[in-house]
Amino acid sequence: MYKNIINHLILKILGNTRIKPENTHKKTKTSPDKRINTATDVPDGMERALQALLVSIFVAMLGLGVVSPIMPLYAESLGATYTQVGLLSSAWSISRFIFSAPAGRLSDTISRKKVIMAGLGGYAAVSLLYIISWNFTSLLTFRFLHGIGSAMAIPVAMAYAADLAPNGQEGKYMGTMNLAMFGGMGMGPLIGGSLTDMFSLSAPFYVMCAGTAISLLLILVFLPDTPPTRGTGKEKAKPSFRKILINRILLANFVFRTVNSIGRGAIFGFLTMYISTTIADGGLGLSVTMAGTVISFGQLSNAALQRPCGVLADKYDKNNLIVLGGILSALGMAGFPLSTTFWHLMTSRLIFSLGSALMTPAMSAIEAIEGRKYGVGTTMSVMQSSMSLGNMAGPLLSGILADMFSLRPIFYMGTGISVIGLIIYIIIRPRGIKITESVEEL
Repeated sequence: MYKNIINHLILKILGNTRIKPENTHKKTKTSPDKRINTATDVPDGMERALQALLVSIFVAMLGLGVVSPIMPLYAESLGATYTQVGLLSSAWSISRFIFSAPAGRLSDTISRKKVIMAGLGGYAAVSLLYIISWNFTSLLTFRFLHGIGSAMAIPVAMAYAADLAPNGQEGKYMGTMNLAMFGGMGMGPLIGGSLTDMFSLSAPFYVMCAGTAISLLLILVFLPDTPPTRGTGKEKAKPSFRKILINRILLANFVFRTVNSIGRGAIFGFLTMYISTTIADGGLGLSVTMAGTVISFGQLSNAALQRPCGVLADKYDKNNLIVLGGILSALGMAGFPLSTTFWHLMTSRLIFSLGSALMTPAMSAIEAIEGRKYGVGTTMSVMQSSMSLGNMAGPLLSGILADMFSLRPIFYMGTGISVIGLIIYIIIRPRGIKITESVEEL
């Protein structure tokens, strides 16, 4: 009975997000790996599984978003310096970098569901450990453990969705998954900032634990243990980090994600502190609630644009969308240090979100298409590890710079690094290739 009740709730929440691949009435070849090509090929059970996956990821990311604006402040309450705050963000990324690819390979060879559940279980446990942190070292340790859970849950969930994506609909499916992720992350900071102002710095961690526990229950009940897989051959059976990066299309994505994440990590690891720090100390002097509002607004606007931009990625050149998105996001980052009011910040955040929304589904769609050759779980995890690699360096560099000077210069540094990443992508990316099917190494 409880299963029917939860089932009903899922349909209510996601009743308008049912994805129906377009039926073009064109003849298609049935490939050996039995890829889904038409709407009639999507079983109701898989549709329900996708809905459960979307709700689960949304709730999990909601919990993560709740603590994101207060984590630097929590570290500061334990006596952390700016450099140590940067190291805290880097610890999360270091563990994600180390464990993302192994988790992806494990999901390709054993079970996506089991890997996702293990990751969410780790999320829930660490949520409670944060509350009992007694000094910065303990907080740093728990942050590292939290990154392991994230490495096992999020990239593998994206791979599960990519397994379900019909040919030519990868952008739409990945955009819908990103909608759930960014939507949860968007609502979280607003809730977390408000909880902190009304109660204490510990309150958001209880909410994160509850949200993750709900996600774990949904995955346990509704997600099939053996999802459909994409791709065939020995390379799928033995996925390899090296083989993935021999592919020039994926190499361009990997490098761009890495460098761009250094720039983003340099900025967003300290954005809450910059907004809430007093003007005399180099900040804007706004409240934590306002800081959470800015972050939430950006994530929610990003989420709202994910699926429409995913459709654009299916129709137009993905590389051009990535370049355009990179330009807009850099302009948005450049606007943060120039802002003097709450509304200036909101405008800059919206520009950044538009750029990010154009880039993200296009990159994810490329990775879903190319990943069919190597194992989608491995490919998605390798690309997630590239972001973690960038996020290791960005916050740490910003922390050192802020300790030496002030908070404002880190925004100029982050913007410059992101522009460099875009230039490198333009140089590396292959020319004259329309990415609609998996291609050989270039």
